[in-house]
Amino acid sequence: MKLAAAFNKENNTISESFCSTKHFKIYDIENGSVICSEVVGTMQGDTEQMVGLLCMFEADGVICSSIEEEAETQLYDEGIELYSGFYGDPDEAVEFLTE
Repeated sequence: MKLAAAFNKENNTISESFCSTKHFKIYDIENGSVICSEVVGTMQGDTEQMVGLLCMFEADGVICSSIEEEAETQLYDEGIELYSGFYGDPDEAVEFLTE
């Protein structure tokens, strides 16, 4: 399983908005444990490009604080699970979701 968190690299927190995030932190998860993670830049494209980037990394889900309805619809259409309403440390969010 792969989870991506909209990531604010400057303060190591989940970004306030999915659509304006500059980075994703991508987690590879096996048997409920994080195997590895990496931070990738988003180049702050439009919603379609952001969702396309998640598809390129084969993300099964995305963690964010807030998201626009258009982005939520595009994620749903691509089969990417949405976990919104998370704030703070993305590692803690992933730990919570994989328990």
